[in-house]
Amino acid sequence: EDIANLPELDDERYEMGQRMNGHLATCIYRVEPTMFPLILFQTVTTTLKHGLSSSSSPAFAGLGLLLCGHFGKPHEGREIARAAELILEKPGMRRRAVRTIFITQCFCYHWTSPLQDTIAPLLKGYQIGLEIGDNDSACWCLLTRSFHLFFAGRSLDSIQKELEASIPVLTQLKQDDKKLSIIAHLTTVKKLRGIDAEAGDKILDSMLATAASTRAFDMAVYVNLMKLEVFVLLQEWEEALELVRKAGNIRQLSPSTATSVRYTFLEALTYLKAAQSSSGWKKRQMKKRALKTLHLIQRWAKNGNVNVVQYLYILEAELAVLSGKNNKAKEGFN
Repeated sequence: EDIANLPELDDERYEMGQRMNGHLATCIYRVEPTMFPLILFQTVTTTLKHGLSSSSSPAFAGLGLLLCGHFGKPHEGREIARAAELILEKPGMRRRAVRTIFITQCFCYHWTSPLQDTIAPLLKGYQIGLEIGDNDSACWCLLTRSFHLFFAGRSLDSIQKELEASIPVLTQLKQDDKKLSIIAHLTTVKKLRGIDAEAGDKILDSMLATAASTRAFDMAVYVNLMKLEVFVLLQEWEEALELVRKAGNIRQLSPSTATSVRYTFLEALTYLKAAQSSSGWKKRQMKKRALKTLHLIQRWAKNGNVNVVQYLYILEAELAVLSGKNNKAKEGFN
């Protein structure tokens, strides 16, 4: 509340600088991630010294992002995200409302609240964005919502219908990058339903090759995650392990998101399965990697991430299988 009650910024020079920083932060988030905190801190410091502008709310939401993901302080990050939302309630602060909604719902709240709670706000952000002409932020809300529906366990049939309805909208709004990610998601959902499976494999492989050649990190993250989802659900563990080895550090490419959390779970499960089917040095290596990833998820759960609790039951049961503790494994699976 103290942050939201700051006076309004009345210096045009600082206000222009705040807007420039806002655009820079959006562009460099994944292109040059080491600069992202510097720009945020500059914007937040200027706000605290000189007052609020319409650029303040996404900047504080971005600070919440850093606290939740990078610094491992999700409760502090949640409070900062709430401060960003309070700023939006002040007159003249709504211009960046949709960007703020996107950041708080995509990067902050899922660390301490059920993922299901982000679904309605993301839809609202999408609708508001279309109304005020912030199509880029609106479509980020739409894309994030589609993945959160999937992770939250919504039926594949309903997800497919929403994804198919989204593609012409994204085409009309010329949001090609988000459309490609939606296509990757739709292709995966259809494959899991037994629809156009072979064609889906070719589409995803082609998209991954394009992402590699164009350095489209966002698309590579989504495609790798969707391919890994299929490999794990179909228990194709050798293919899953090969993908994990080639995909790189997804948590670094997509920090603080529910996408990176989901990938971390699938990565740990893949390593555990690889260890179970191996012996000697390779078994020890796979177990070591699995434990490293498992400890990360355990820390998230300890910090209040309710969305990883069910992941832990599965992973700890698989670890018990690996260690020959069959009774403990049965308890975990039950």
